[in-house]
Amino acid sequence: MGRLLTAVATGQRPSAIVDKERQKRRKCRQMQGQNQESVVDRLERELEDLILKGEYGPGDRIKENALAARFGVSRAPVREACRLLQRSGLVDIVPNQGALVRALSLHEIVNLFDIRGCLARLAGEQAASSVTREQLAKLRTLVVEMDEASRDANAARYIELNIAFHAHLYEATGNGRLAALDEQMGKELRIYRRHGLAFGGGLAVSNVEHRTILAAVERGDCTKAGIELEKHILNGRDRFIRAMSATGQLVLNNEIPAKSNRKRS
Repeated sequence: MGRLLTAVATGQRPSAIVDKERQKRRKCRQMQGQNQESVVDRLERELEDLILKGEYGPGDRIKENALAARFGVSRAPVREACRLLQRSGLVDIVPNQGALVRALSLHEIVNLFDIRGCLARLAGEQAASSVTREQLAKLRTLVVEMDEASRDANAARYIELNIAFHAHLYEATGNGRLAALDEQMGKELRIYRRHGLAFGGGLAVSNVEHRTILAAVERGDCTKAGIELEKHILNGRDRFIRAMSATGQLVLNNEIPAKSNRKRS
């Protein structure tokens, strides 16, 4: 009211003052929305990292109160972060239970490996046809570093480098949609793939395959690069199944194992 009286006294239109106030309030709301969005984005990344590193395992309940206290926020952004992770396939939101880390069945895991393998053939072909010298140099460096991690039996470091190798290889395709699809499936599988990589010399074997893929990409042999990258993904699937079988964890998410091909007497 005071500003309106001042406006009248100074000859300003009262509506101009009202408009300025509205703009100021609108700007404040927008800034608050941006801050809220940034909090949700940060929580999504933090929670995703906790899941991918195994702090939250498949089927674990994500306790909103505990996370809110841990990160110093209210429950609302934690809940929204869980919704975002639900869209990306890492979290399930179950009525009367809340948010749970998604637990994949063996059948679902194998399907993801198979889909990823089919896309890998295309990725290998495209990478071999369009890779740059700088990208090749980075891929070579990553392979050398993976050798070192394998010799040191440093599975955590190897996994980190392996993710980077595949990301750079898909970047070399110049196909952003393809790279995004592989990244998403890779995240869904990462919790489980640790078993295959760390089992029975899997680190060294995996990097031999990386070298074969890289050699084909370096030669510009599109067909060979596609075949080898697809084979690498499917070999990873088989290593995973052998590891889970050997450790007695083959049945996942209460799934009944596949029927044996053995004839019944």
